[in-house]
Amino acid sequence: MFAHMPIIQGILYGSTQRGARLAELCEAIGISVSDLGDSEYKVPFEQSALTWEHCAKQTKDNLIGLHLGETATMSVLGLVGNLMQSCPDLLSAFERMTHYIDLATDMIQFGVKQSANEIALSFKPVSLYANAYPGSARHSVEQSMAGTLHVFSLLAERKIRPLRATFKHKRGGNLSEYQRALCNDVQFNKAGNQLIFSKEVLSAPVVSHDKSLVTFFEKVLKEKKSLLQLTLTEQIKQLMRTDFQGHIPSLEAVATRLNMTSRTLQRKLDDEGVSFRSLIRTVQKETADQLFKLKGNATQVAGLLGYSDPSAFRRAYKKWSNENE
Repeated sequence: MFAHMPIIQGILYGSTQRGARLAELCEAIGISVSDLGDSEYKVPFEQSALTWEHCAKQTKDNLIGLHLGETATMSVLGLVGNLMQSCPDLLSAFERMTHYIDLATDMIQFGVKQSANEIALSFKPVSLYANAYPGSARHSVEQSMAGTLHVFSLLAERKIRPLRATFKHKRGGNLSEYQRALCNDVQFNKAGNQLIFSKEVLSAPVVSHDKSLVTFFEKVLKEKKSLLQLTLTEQIKQLMRTDFQGHIPSLEAVATRLNMTSRTLQRKLDDEGVSFRSLIRTVQKETADQLFKLKGNATQVAGLLGYSDPSAFRRAYKKWSNENE
């Protein structure tokens, strides 16, 4: 499980505005301050959970999640946030977010349930998270719920409030704070975490709706979601066969295509026990083998792979073969 860095960055920066010390927070959760600028960095489960605990401790705010949610924006969700801003109405914006949220985090799940006159939006931390770090999970849920209301208000350019809000956990602070941030009817120790709206409220139009941008961001996010199912090694192999057509790209070029820094790409490859150089050689040999089956001519294969000198290609192919034995 993980939370991508923009989410953690938002929590840390928001906490520093409430008196926490950024360098100490980063040290406590085991990341460097420089990591905060890496938007593709997936912060592991335990470090993400500990972020809330240390932020609550340093700020001495037992409702830190609720309070940070009140200033949340779509930017912490990256492209998913961009898609939300382009949707036609609030309900469709939330539904698209639930579909792609696993690109940003898999520690909390979101859902929609409709009845005749009401729509309930649900916020559920996964079981391991809720059981291992109940305090952190509470802050995360409260941030998500308060953040949803603030984002809805930004999207509709008017105050959006639910009919009622329910929490599975017990109250973490003054009831008046929950009522101020959410609505007058806030209930605790219930079956789940929900914001319940009238259907009319969630049909409110998103003022920045743009049909063409919906199509664009959906396409990009679908591609990212499909790549999410692959290991990084498999992603790079796929990109080299398609985007780079078997030619040799630089590490920087591959990192750019994967929307991450070169440093992050290298670190993730190290985690998988693969070097970029050996990965390139493997793809080149596999591509050459496939072309040999189709063409059977070393000169033609050499040309297709960008070698102007067939003898240079034969030497390289022999080297690749020896490396893969």
